[in-house]
Amino acid sequence: MSARSGQTAQDHATQRRHATRASLSPDRSPWRRRLSIGLIVLVCVLTVFSAYAAYEVLSNFREVRAKASDDVDWSLNQVELESRDFTTALETAILDPEGGLARLRLRYDILYSRVTTLATSPVYLRLTSVPEFDAALERVHSFVIDTVPIIDAPDAELRAALPQLTKDSAHLRNDTRTLSLKGLTFFAEQADRQRAQVADTLLRLTALIALLLVALLALVIHAFNNYRLARQHGQALTEANNRMSTILTTSLDGVLVTDGEGRLLEFNKACEDMFQYKFEDIRGQNVIDLIAPPGTDAIHKAAMERIRNGQSDHFAGRGRIRSDLRRADGTLFPGEISVEVAEEDGRPILLGFMHDISDRVAAEQELVKTRDQALAGERAKAEFLTVMSHEIRTPLNGMLGNLSLLNDTALTTAQTRYIRNMEISGRVLMRHVDTVLDIARHEAGVLNISLACTDLSVLLQELVDSQLSAASARGNALSWRWEGAPRAWVRTDRAALEQVLLNLIGNAIKFTNKGAITVEVEALPETIDDTPVIELRVCDTGIGIAEDRLDKVFEDFVTNDTGLGQVPGGTGLGLGIARRIVTAMGGTLGVESTEGQGSVFWVRLPMAPGRRPPQHAEESAPATAIKRRVLVVEDNAINRELAEEMLRNAGHEVIVAADGEQGLEQANVAAFDVILMDIAMPVMDGLMATLAIRGGNGPNKHTPIIAVSANILPTERLRLKEAGMNGFLAKPLDRAALQDTLQTLSTAKASGEEDGAKTASVAVDIKTLTNNRSGLPTDTFARLLTRFLNEGDTLRDAIAAPDSDPATVAKMCHNLAGAAAVFGARSLHAQLVEADTAAKMQDDSGFERALAAFPAIWSETRAALMDHLPSDAAE
Repeated sequence: MSARSGQTAQDHATQRRHATRASLSPDRSPWRRRLSIGLIVLVCVLTVFSAYAAYEVLSNFREVRAKASDDVDWSLNQVELESRDFTTALETAILDPEGGLARLRLRYDILYSRVTTLATSPVYLRLTSVPEFDAALERVHSFVIDTVPIIDAPDAELRAALPQLTKDSAHLRNDTRTLSLKGLTFFAEQADRQRAQVADTLLRLTALIALLLVALLALVIHAFNNYRLARQHGQALTEANNRMSTILTTSLDGVLVTDGEGRLLEFNKACEDMFQYKFEDIRGQNVIDLIAPPGTDAIHKAAMERIRNGQSDHFAGRGRIRSDLRRADGTLFPGEISVEVAEEDGRPILLGFMHDISDRVAAEQELVKTRDQALAGERAKAEFLTVMSHEIRTPLNGMLGNLSLLNDTALTTAQTRYIRNMEISGRVLMRHVDTVLDIARHEAGVLNISLACTDLSVLLQELVDSQLSAASARGNALSWRWEGAPRAWVRTDRAALEQVLLNLIGNAIKFTNKGAITVEVEALPETIDDTPVIELRVCDTGIGIAEDRLDKVFEDFVTNDTGLGQVPGGTGLGLGIARRIVTAMGGTLGVESTEGQGSVFWVRLPMAPGRRPPQHAEESAPATAIKRRVLVVEDNAINRELAEEMLRNAGHEVIVAADGEQGLEQANVAAFDVILMDIAMPVMDGLMATLAIRGGNGPNKHTPIIAVSANILPTERLRLKEAGMNGFLAKPLDRAALQDTLQTLSTAKASGEEDGAKTASVAVDIKTLTNNRSGLPTDTFARLLTRFLNEGDTLRDAIAAPDSDPATVAKMCHNLAGAAAVFGARSLHAQLVEADTAAKMQDDSGFERALAAFPAIWSETRAALMDHLPSDAAE
């Protein structure tokens, strides 16, 4: 049953309580109605007799004089009696609002008549000369006049006004007694003079009787209307009780009523079905003994005792609560209970609303099970990607690394070209692996874009050269050209753009046979966020794409296979990932195609103008390089030899170990400046070795440990950092990246970090910052850096604020992470990525840990960046 239905049943139960209270004395209300009618008839009869008596008084002067005196005395006494009857009726109405209102109105009308008679009758005008009488009459008369709207108001308003009416009528008895005593005294003193004026008094009395007849007639009509309304109210109450009984009987929620001791008074059909009891069999028994789970009787009975004692510490009135309930056969089931407390004749009664939630609990358990299965599937996928990344990247690492070493030897021009093409092809093969890993990055919300000055002309020429052989194999001509004025140097993410264009060129070659493929690049006049736009177009004369498939080509696992065996198929992931990358770069990717004629894939990206980096930067780097003592822990012999050769060629001292156990032994006996640690190794993996080094007391407890792994999933990076690793190098090893990492460690040590740099992360990578700055005007760099510093301060304040919104903070971390990479703030960037990834994975504890470390890292990063802020901007 819905919550609304349960509330309706509860509302009707409240109505039933009132109906029950009204029905405790079933004969009293009809008796009051009969009495009211009898009084009205009696008043009418008395009025007729009074008129007849007045006629007789006119016929007999002496008798009239005697009766006139008696009537005056009687009226004065009667006012006091009527006042008492009115206040008594008022007290009765407060105690019994349902039946006392009619009697209250009757007694008021009689009192009103008496007081009006005293106030308006000429017989009593002489009494106004008595100050006490006149003051008392004024108060009483004002009261009855002011009370007319209240008495004539509907029952509900009259019922609400009863307390105030009681307060306002407090003076009636004393005032009417004053009227009686002062009036009788006055008439006793003026008896002789009144006898002389009997004739006039009798005439006025006759007129008064006529007015009284009119008033009595109005009273009869009014009383009849009250009777009619009371009858309608009674019928409505009966109908409401019948409706309430029907609702409780047909309610899908169980409804039961007990007294203060817990004894059952009512038990509806839904309760019978739910608990498997018949109400007639358990009427009067204690409900706790019937439905409470075993072992909880004492708790519930103690709560019942607190309810009886009027204490507040109990479950009643607390809304819906979950609890196990017991059926007649002893089986338990989950239920929702709502208990309310009411009163019946001053004694507490409890109304319980029961709902069987077995189906809901089963559905929740199934949902939790499904969620756990989904999480297990995600973990299995992540583990599969980890293994695949490692196993495929390992041989590629050896191949590309040896090509890099070969490139350092004496080569002919043709050999240099062949090696360059092989390196590009190797990177293409590596990006095929990255295609699957990019899906994981996208799902984790991590697609980092790093802007740097790039020569588009060189990039496009290298791409075309690397794909010429594949294009020629299918009889295609492949070329590129600028449209309009060239703008060679721009700021973009070279690797990301290269991946997108390789995918588009590869597709064009795949779906074109004996045709032409042209890559066009053009500087458009438009801008995106005030940044100039470059459009790159890959045009082919291939088979084209059907119009009904144009909207689907960027979806995952959608290919343009014709089914005729003419064109090789693919995974269908390339264009989807390409669009994600372009979107992350702030641009758009689209297609225009005519089936049978060819296609044009276009990429529009914001690219700020760049400048050629200074040539002396690379030349001066070797002179400042610091020689390091390096421990290389790698199980693959080719990769181990490759890393050793790269390091020795750079002038470093190298010690090698074939697995984590050997690496741990070496780390325990000799100090190193840095440890390069593979992750997946036999005997002992890199994580276990790192934990052992960090947990021991050897000479390398605080030595920077750099993870070297083919696995670059965001979750794996978090795991490496938690294990105590300080940095990350992806396979295949890149000589420039390796040198940058070692140079960063050297810079950190030279800058005075305590204890020989306990971590490999430094505030700012000077080389990255210098390269990115070289393509920007000084004022532009100062403006961007100032904005970055302000955004970092804002994030720091948001983290410190006690009422900050976690979703807003996570978004700020995400936005700041990209800028941190641009300014070379590697530690800060890693910390922000960790926080952003934890937020996206709903890892609250990980998110809190990442935020807790932010203030210290930001303070260090901010101080380092302030040294590079131009002096005029810093001021």
